[in-house]
Amino acid sequence: MARIDVAIPCYNAGRYLAQCIRSVLSQDIDDLRIIVIDNASTDDSVEVARRFAAEDSRIEIVRHARNLGPVASFNEGIDLARGDYFVILCADDLLADGSLRRAIDVLESNPTAVFAIGSELSMIDGEDFVEPSQPDRWRIREGAGFIEDCCRHLGLSLALGAVVVKTAAQKAAGHYRASLPHADDLEIALRLARLGCVVEFEGALGIRRLHPEQMTVVYFSDKLIQLKEREAVFNSFFTREGAAMREANRLHRIAMHRIGDAAYWSAISHLFRGKTAYGVELFRYCFSLTPLSRLFPPMGHFYRKKGTLKRALSVISGRVGSVANHAEDRA
Repeated sequence: MARIDVAIPCYNAGRYLAQCIRSVLSQDIDDLRIIVIDNASTDDSVEVARRFAAEDSRIEIVRHARNLGPVASFNEGIDLARGDYFVILCADDLLADGSLRRAIDVLESNPTAVFAIGSELSMIDGEDFVEPSQPDRWRIREGAGFIEDCCRHLGLSLALGAVVVKTAAQKAAGHYRASLPHADDLEIALRLARLGCVVEFEGALGIRRLHPEQMTVVYFSDKLIQLKEREAVFNSFFTREGAAMREANRLHRIAMHRIGDAAYWSAISHLFRGKTAYGVELFRYCFSLTPLSRLFPPMGHFYRKKGTLKRALSVISGRVGSVANHAEDRA
């Protein structure tokens, strides 16, 4: 039977940790090892982990005297992994029911595949959540095709909160990079895809908990930070591991153009909403990547990204309505 290690990095997530651990223990896996890596939590995280470890010998605890940051915990998990498969699961997230068994069964039967991803469910902290049953449908993607899709869509549709990786591939790909604090998971997925095929499940493998303390809240609320991090990811990949790809230059250009296109229309959106300074900043960033956008607006963005045109029309109509109401008030 396949052996699997699940590393759970934790910092002040005591109120979520028990549910996270239970979601792993409930998987249909016999040879399972859970490593809780606590980053000097000041709440009851360690006590929660110890209660579980006292009842189940498959649970180990690594406790840091000081907070080394999440990337250090991710990399420590990689170093400690010794099973056939490896998962990093943040302490505030969950595994979907049966996700490990589904992923491992497919990976075991497909020797060229190195990792499995799926869609992602979201649960809002404090609200009732009933996990829906997940479809078993999946497909195998060539690594090069997966990488090109990431370049064309900036990896924004990927659910990277629960990825099941063959441990040998994870160790070959190496550590997460601390220079990419917000999109390091995308960059390492690109590196892994260089090593083999990717299993893509239609159903979810993980459940992301949405709460105000999430590190990603600020990241996803600031479009410029998000786009610059994506730029850093693709620059890192295509100047290192991805440089050996046959079409590396073409794919790198595609990614930069897609980032520039997204910045252009985000700038337009901010200008229409009266956020002039930020809109100008986004335009400057766009033109640094795609100078021709000064002359030719990237209209293809509307056709590539689902819902973009609808959102744009909503912003425009909202702005027009606001101006009309203001004029009526002055009259």
